[in-house]
Amino acid sequence: MKRSFAFFAISAALSLPAGASGSVDAGKLIFPVCQSCHTDPVTASRFTPYRFNPTELTGAFQRTPQMNVYVDLGVQTISDLAAYLALPNSNDTDRLLDWAEDTFPTVLSPRRQKTGQLMGYTYRFYPNTGVYAGSKDGHAWIYYSRTPGAPIGDLGTLRSYLDQLPSGR
Repeated sequence: MKRSFAFFAISAALSLPAGASGSVDAGKLIFPVCQSCHTDPVTASRFTPYRFNPTELTGAFQRTPQMNVYVDLGVQTISDLAAYLALPNSNDTDRLLDWAEDTFPTVLSPRRQKTGQLMGYTYRFYPNTGVYAGSKDGHAWIYYSRTPGAPIGDLGTLRSYLDQLPSGR
């Protein structure tokens, strides 16, 4: 079981996007400024290229005269907005967990457990292994309930995994 988790954690670390880490909560506070012109929701396709990509978001601000003023917000603020734009839709966690169950059957067993929600987490519990796996604030998380004092492990951005799923998943 440790080998599978190590592989999962290492793959998460290798797939993390470059750049500053953003805060979803801080980005949520900034997004209403965007909605003064863009009335579509954060999950709209127009925002896709900027999800978890502060560099692209800064470039968009620079290319659009009305948005040039936002370049001065600073790297962290732009990273926060990019993190907020990357919030997954509710099906993304299920897609990722279905793939993860097929890929790591010894860790996530039995497969296709009911998806629940608690304290902002969307998760599944795997009773055979005592593992909780899920997402919160655009990140993939794992928790080994049978390991006393185990922390909830941040495996990286949900988007970094979703972008690597085989087509049709």
